Order: sequence, then structure tokens, then C-alpha cells
Amino acid sequence: MKKQGALIFGLALLAVLSAYAFTFTVKYHEVAVRSRFGETDAQSIVREPGLNFRLPVFVDRVVTLDTRLQAVETPLEEITTADGLQIVVQAWLLWKVDSEGDAPLEFLRNYGELDGAAEPVETAFRTATTGAISAFPLEDLLSNGTALADAESGMLSNVRSALDGRGVECVSVGVKRLMLPPRTSRSVLERMKATRDVLARSEEAKGKAEASRIRAEASTKADRIRAYAGRRAEEIRAEGEARAAKYLEQMQEEPELATFLVWLDALQRSLSKNTTLILPWNAAPWHLMQPGTAAQTAAGDIPQPAAVGP
Repeated sequence: MKKQGALIFGLALLAVLSAYAFTFTVKYHEVAVRSRFGETDAQSIVREPGLNFRLPVFVDRVVTLDTRLQAVETPLEEITTADGLQIVVQAWLLWKVDSEGDAPLEFLRNYGELDGAAEPVETAFRTATTGAISAFPLEDLLSNGTALADAESGMLSNVRSALDGRGVECVSVGVKRLMLPPRTSRSVLERMKATRDVLARSEEAKGKAEASRIRAEASTKADRIRAYAGRRAEEIRAEGEARAAKYLEQMQEEPELATFLVWLDALQRSLSKNTTLILPWNAAPWHLMQPGTAAQTAAGDIPQPAAVGP
């Protein structure tokens, strides 16, 4: 009975060992590479999850690779920007084992296993980050423009080129931190001050130029107005002189009538307001107010003032 139990136990142990020796399991997030006597080909890649058969370990060797995303984060590093300033950068990379085509074989040949790829991938990424960041001036990286996004695109492109053909798929990258070391902060402040001074001088020059333009424009307009006023005054003066000459000519033809009209105008002007005057009643033009003057005028005669003796 004891011998039968020992036999059953031995057979069970043999079955377990045989199952372990002749099978292997691939999980849903893994890809396996089965090499036979150290040789591999496209048929060596096993992508379907589940139980698979193999020959004993001295014939077949199976390496499983995790295809889930792996994260790399660089330490804080100083990088020289395109304008010669220093900036401290920390970046991250998400990558995974490429499971397409012969990529798992390339990964296995280059790194042997997943842990073997960690350091080379990080080194390649740090180099890619330095190359991309150093292509931009500091001001552009710190502004709200597209320089930082362009730098991240450059980082991804650089690291993909560096790891091309090695079975590594770089998914995405990003800049986690951007900092200024103290000496760069001083340089930035000095540069900002210099920029503000240049802008201030530029605006001051623009203001002076605009003021000069306005003054010149105003002076030109004033000269035009004065010239127009001068021409208009000359025209009015010439017109007045022409009318005066015509009127004088008419007065010379009828001097007595002209004198009479002057008397009437003077009388009208003096009586247009409440004015009190004490004058001789027979002095011009007040002699026109004497009784009988209207009849004399109607008869065609011009009333004359009384002669004033010495």
C-alpha cells in the first residue's frame, strides 16, 4: 500500500515537472520569444495569450517581455539654450516593447530582457532632451508660445531616431519641470531691463517724431490758412476800393447830392439810440429837422445849413 502511494506521488510529481518543462504561459500583456538551441526566427515569437508547448530547457529557452508602458524620468539637468543661457530641465518618457513584426527579436538581441533596456533608453532620452531644448532661446521656452511644444516634439523625434530598430516604441514625452539657476535669473533680469530700456527709448523716439509731425502739419495748415486769409483780405480790399472808387466817382458828379446823403446818414446814425445832444439847430445835419425842409426837398432843392460866422 505504501509502495502504491509512493508510486502515485512520484507519477504526479513527474507530471508536474513535465508540465513545467514542456509548457509555458503567455499573459495578455506579454509577448514571448522561444529560441531553439539559441536560434530564433519569426516563428519564435508568441503573441497569443494562453498555454503553449515547448521542448525541455536544454532545447528551448523562453523569454517573456512585458508590453505595458514603461516610464522614464530624467534627473534635473542643466542645459544650455540657443542664446547661451542655462536652464534646469526634468523630462519624462513613456515607452514599451514593440510587439509588431520582428521587433521583439530586435529588443531581445539588444537588451536581453526588459530590465536591460532601462538604462540605455534613459541615456538615449537624456541626449534627445538636451538636443531638442538647446535648439530654442530661453525666452521662447518660457513664453506662452509654441516653442515648448515644438521642443517636446523634437525630443520625441530624437529619441525615436536613437532607438530605431531596437524593438522599443516611444509613445510620448513631456517636460515636467523648467527652472532657472540663480546666475541665469540674474542674466534674464538684466536682459529684461535692457529690453525695457530699448523699448522705452523707441517709444520716446516715436513720441518725439509724432509730435514733430503734428507740429509740422499744424504749421503747414496755419500757413495755408494765413495765406488764404491774406488772399481773401486782398480780394475784399480790392473789391472795397473798387466800390469806393465808383462811389467817389458818382459823388464827384453830384457833390451836393453826396453831401445831402452824408447828412442823412449822419442824422440816422445819431438818432438810432437814445442820445441827448445840445447843438445849434441850424448846424448840419440837424438843419434837416427844421420846418419847411421837407417841402424844400420835395421841390428838388437841397436844404443848406446856416453859415457859421467867425
